[in-house]
Amino acid sequence: MSENKTGKYFKYAIGEIVLVVIGILLALSINNWNEKNKNNKEASFQLSKLKDNLNADKVNLKTSISQDSLYISNLVFCVQVLSNEVEASKEDFFNSFQFMSTTVNFEPTRGTFDGLISSGKIELINNQDLLDTLFSYYNESSYEAWDSALKDYSRNVIMPHLLEFDHIPNVTDINEGEGYTQFDATKFTISRKTIADYKNSLFVLNGLRQKIQLFEGQKIAYSELIKQIDTLIMNIETELQ
Repeated sequence: MSENKTGKYFKYAIGEIVLVVIGILLALSINNWNEKNKNNKEASFQLSKLKDNLNADKVNLKTSISQDSLYISNLVFCVQVLSNEVEASKEDFFNSFQFMSTTVNFEPTRGTFDGLISSGKIELINNQDLLDTLFSYYNESSYEAWDSALKDYSRNVIMPHLLEFDHIPNVTDINEGEGYTQFDATKFTISRKTIADYKNSLFVLNGLRQKIQLFEGQKIAYSELIKQIDTLIMNIETELQ
């Protein structure tokens, strides 16, 4: 009789233990599911932010490409004036020649990506191909070489020469507005250069050609970057689905 009771208690205890283990496993399973669901939601949120950043970059790049095209057309006009293909006054020439000192620069929107890196949340993105493409976009883009070359050439080569070559027009000579001090170049001993002086300057001609090539190279690099962005956005949309 006592043995029967002991056996019943033993079975009951085993049953209780089994129920407790099942409860613990179920709780762990639910907790893991909740954690996974939470991570998936966070990953989707971050991917959506990355997509928004990339779309903003695409808009900025298209604007920069339009600027490159504008500057190229103006500098080509200057070359045509210097080669006597087109007749123009010095004022018209300078309206286009002013872009010799202009630069274009692109800075990607890095907030979301850098935040993912610093917080460690980049690990939430499980697609390795997507990760590799993101790292390539933010860290290995070739456009930076064109941006740097354009800036260095304009600041370190073009401007130092032009500052010694001729009077630089006042801001208000080109863009109307108040708040700028104007200087009358006719009052100085050194007179302004004529169109003929520009035509006889090999530096000016070669400078124009080089600046056009830099703008063209930058424009191509930006166009390639837009293709990379389109691929990234497509991959992100696939991952979100």
